[in-house]
Amino acid sequence: MKTIAKEQLGQGLARLRQPILPLVRIVQFLYLTGPFERVAPILAELNEPVEMEAVAYPEPQALLAPYLPALARFEQLKHPELAGFCVLDENGTELDSHTAIELMVCQEILTQELEAINSLLCGPCGCALCCVGPEADMAQEFFEIPLQAAELASFPVPRIDSPESRGSDPYQEPPLLVGGMPFCQGPTALYHWHSHWSLILPRASACPNLDPASGGCNIYPNRPEVCRRPQIFPYALERTPEKDRPGLPAFMARRKLLAIWDCPYVRTLQEEIGLYAELSGLEPIFRENKG
Repeated sequence: MKTIAKEQLGQGLARLRQPILPLVRIVQFLYLTGPFERVAPILAELNEPVEMEAVAYPEPQALLAPYLPALARFEQLKHPELAGFCVLDENGTELDSHTAIELMVCQEILTQELEAINSLLCGPCGCALCCVGPEADMAQEFFEIPLQAAELASFPVPRIDSPESRGSDPYQEPPLLVGGMPFCQGPTALYHWHSHWSLILPRASACPNLDPASGGCNIYPNRPEVCRRPQIFPYALERTPEKDRPGLPAFMARRKLLAIWDCPYVRTLQEEIGLYAELSGLEPIFRENKG
């Protein structure tokens, strides 16, 4: 396992130590208790440094500005009939609209914040952990990279799109057969499963966009959504389409922050990730993904 020192993680570590959710709660409180119809004017009032028990925010207005589209969802707290989604607890009971909106704001803002933090932390590590298939001594036979349909053109590999693939999923038993063999024993390819597309990386393979000379990504500025979120990501809500109601997409409340233990910076920053989760009101979960 590659190791990395905290001193090498610079801006990413600084961002991790200054989570945005405590400031977001101030915005929520001011919106609910003040005479505001919109959230945007609140940011203009946050022009003085804010200090909390564990974190200092010298320029709160500037820090919050990139999150204004997600913060505007708080306006649904005064108009809950506009929420347009439902959130269930783990027993399947629908949560009140106030809690549902809070969790959605949390998920959206942390998704945006952690994309930036992970990008800053990932670069100094110089590893390609997320871009290669299993090594010979690993239990897994393949790794899957879920993709959106619009992202497929960035991957110059064969596409498997058949009635059989669209009736299957990558973890189904028995596995999908391609050319008489289990799909994971074939070359790197794009597969159209019953619910999504994904890039399948068999043993000892690599993403076609991984530059073998530099170890960098050839499409980094345009990399897929899933590649923007290694290896710490919010799990405040989980999309559960099987629970959808007429006109209302459904989500399950999870209230967790997942960190992938395989990643060098996750191992180095375990304490900081735990505090980030605590300040964000989430339970930290450290999970090994490869092995």
